[in-house]
Amino acid sequence: MLDLTDIAAGYGETQVLHGLTLKAEPGRVLAILGRNGAGKSTTLKTIMGLLPLRGGTVRFDGQAIGGMAPFDIARLGIAYVPETRDIFKSLSVRENLDLAARRFPCPQGGWTVERVVDLFPRLGERMENGGDQLSGGEAQMLAIARGLLMNPRLLILDEPTEGLAPIIVRLIHDKLAELKHQGLSMVLVEQNFGFATSLADDVVIVSKGQVVWQGSPAAIRADTEAQHRWLGV
Repeated sequence: MLDLTDIAAGYGETQVLHGLTLKAEPGRVLAILGRNGAGKSTTLKTIMGLLPLRGGTVRFDGQAIGGMAPFDIARLGIAYVPETRDIFKSLSVRENLDLAARRFPCPQGGWTVERVVDLFPRLGERMENGGDQLSGGEAQMLAIARGLLMNPRLLILDEPTEGLAPIIVRLIHDKLAELKHQGLSMVLVEQNFGFATSLADDVVIVSKGQVVWQGSPAAIRADTEAQHRWLGV
């Protein structure tokens, strides 16, 4: 579904990705692990067209998307939930959801406002509250819900547990596991090793802008040397 080949990208004069290559298969969850500064978030931003592609190719469902505008990439069926969440704080929860629902057509049986509220009942309790009145966990739920309202074929999440209390981390885990069970393809960047490996079907580790390890969650859990070398676990 998603195929990155020999990717080069960065910020200004600083190159962060140096020939990164990875694949995300349909109906599966790919976890991208690595230390801070390894290039994980840069990879996601390059996929979404938020950073220019300096080399290599990015293909989604066989189509080259490198160089496309972010909104065109989103329209192809990729929803991106950034680490910063980027909800509209001046709008209510209802307005945030309605805005996403109006921008993207809903296929039969697809994601509606009612359905995302069923997934995250807490949002139903906060519909009239402003985005600036939400807790970190509520903002993360809203960011994921807004992404689902795009009815994506691929959901990309950057550090969804960052700064959240353990009870909310467990809730987010359970909801993503539910989405996985429904067959939604996902790419997950996450520092929480247990969270990521319990959700993933496939794992890659990135260091200094390159993939240095790839395999199954069971394999990386068993490979303590790789954990220590590349993750500091």
